[in-house]
Amino acid sequence: MTPSIRVPRWLAFLLLIGLPVWGATLRAAEAHYQVQLVWGTDDPNAKSGDMKVLAPEIRERLRQLRWKSYFVVKSEVASIPAKESKRVTLSDRCAVELKELPNGHLEVKMFSLKPGSDSKEVASKTMSLKELVEGKLIIYAGDSKDRWDDAWLVIVGGDKPAAPAKP
Repeated sequence: MTPSIRVPRWLAFLLLIGLPVWGATLRAAEAHYQVQLVWGTDDPNAKSGDMKVLAPEIRERLRQLRWKSYFVVKSEVASIPAKESKRVTLSDRCAVELKELPNGHLEVKMFSLKPGSDSKEVASKTMSLKELVEGKLIIYAGDSKDRWDDAWLVIVGGDKPAAPAKP
């Protein structure tokens, strides 16, 4: 006959309370989002050696925009720990901050960067995590200040990013 093990009530209570929390912590792994800085242009000779053509499936979603060519200037997969935010610097003028909200949404804040001054928030948007996983995108766009008739775009997608297509 094996001896019975007596567990103090307080220890049993802590185990019952702690295990679900510990399990939730294990499940709450980092989320991953694709963040891309994209250049839109009509200039046929605009391609630079280090830029890639925007993936066709994302390009198709931009068909209502007027530019003929889209190039990925910078692409980064941002890993966001649960209940934290992550800032991704896309250029010397632009950064985005990603944060998963408790209501099941992702908040994306766009920042303007200027040397010698604090960053300035210029836009903010939220989208449900479900929509992002289903393939929807958060897109910010604006006119280029460097080249007449060109545009920049910041595209944020879910955790299954599409690789940029080769030219």
